Amino acid sequence: MAQKETKKAWIVISLLFLLTVISNADKAIIGFASVPIIAELGLTAEQWGIVGSVFFLLYSISAILGGALADRFGIGKVIVGMVAVWSLVQFSTIFVSSFTFLLITRIILGAGEGPSYSLAMTAASRWLPKEKLGVGISMVSIGGPLGVAISAPILMYLIMNFGWRTAFVATGIVGVIWIVVWLWLVKEKEDSAVETSSTKVGSGTSTIQPETNFSSVLLSKNFIFVALCGFATYWSFTIGLNWLPNYLENVRQLSAEQLQIVVALPWILITISQVVFSAISDRLYRKTQNVVKARVFVLGSVLLAGSVCYFIGTMVSSNFMAIALLSLGLTFGCITLVQGPAILVELVSKKHHGKIQGWFMAITSLGGIVGPYVTGLLVQNASNPASGFHYSFQVSALLLLVFGGLALVAVRPKKFEHTANVELTKNISS
Repeated sequence: MAQKETKKAWIVISLLFLLTVISNADKAIIGFASVPIIAELGLTAEQWGIVGSVFFLLYSISAILGGALADRFGIGKVIVGMVAVWSLVQFSTIFVSSFTFLLITRIILGAGEGPSYSLAMTAASRWLPKEKLGVGISMVSIGGPLGVAISAPILMYLIMNFGWRTAFVATGIVGVIWIVVWLWLVKEKEDSAVETSSTKVGSGTSTIQPETNFSSVLLSKNFIFVALCGFATYWSFTIGLNWLPNYLENVRQLSAEQLQIVVALPWILITISQVVFSAISDRLYRKTQNVVKARVFVLGSVLLAGSVCYFIGTMVSSNFMAIALLSLGLTFGCITLVQGPAILVELVSKKHHGKIQGWFMAITSLGGIVGPYVTGLLVQNASNPASGFHYSFQVSALLLLVFGGLALVAVRPKKFEHTANVELTKNISS
């Protein structure tokens, strides 16, 4: 029976991985189709910046609401409803004929995708035993950048050969297929936890964390600086989604064939870097048991490296060097998505983990609201588009430099101290 449950668990993990792939393909498609959409609808750079920003208007609110609905009706049902919303929005894009209609589709899509990451993580944790949870969650997480990398050449081919609307329809169809497979393979047990690891009380391997004042943690420099790193990460991340393909086509003058390959590069690099830096961080933690050396130093150092790559990438004339450096800037800037949550669990007791991750994503997503719009303003008001894009990349570099540096020197979580055996016995008795 245990073997059957384990097999079923990995089927669920595989479907959650595909869920993350689809979610990020849906986000990325707007950037791939930016040039023909702007041309057809007659949009300005500022308007296109708004298109990128409005996606995140309801993102944070829907993430909180999605969690509440999942607790009430079950994670599986909410996930199905969420994917149904994505698919309907993608199909409705066939009828987009104005700036306003396009904005409405992006707002609804953002609301539908807000809970996706947190629900996928929660579902994964309920199916896997604790000793395999890290591998499972990592597998789900890397579906994000891989979703963009895998879909990029396919969607670019559809856009360039059959029109930009066909790419939206294709992602809608994939969403419907995913729903059918999920309903077929994942039955009523999707919300049940698989527990194979029990807590050994009194063995010296288990500790009880003391209560923490959640509001004081939210106002602490540790949380604020990690959240600001997330803000800088999403600023950079959403510029990569919404503006980078446009920059490569219009400023760097890449051909259609080159674009199909190059637009996938940053997302492949993000996948590799998240796995590599997470492995390095985990190894350092196992050796030192020190969250500052293992998590904070990795986070801050990699963000600083991303800042340097962005700065230099705006100064080189070679297309090859510019693409490589800007891709690395985007890649290193995304490290907060894996290191940030690992640091935050050190700030509060276990009962507050969900809340602190929710607040982290709420602040992080603000970067997704502001970044694309500011980029649109810079591109539209600069002396030429190339200068505007370079100013935008330099702003991203500055944010990564400042917030990464602050995290590096100021974030100092303290591990919860082990409670005394007497107190442990008292708690068990009560």
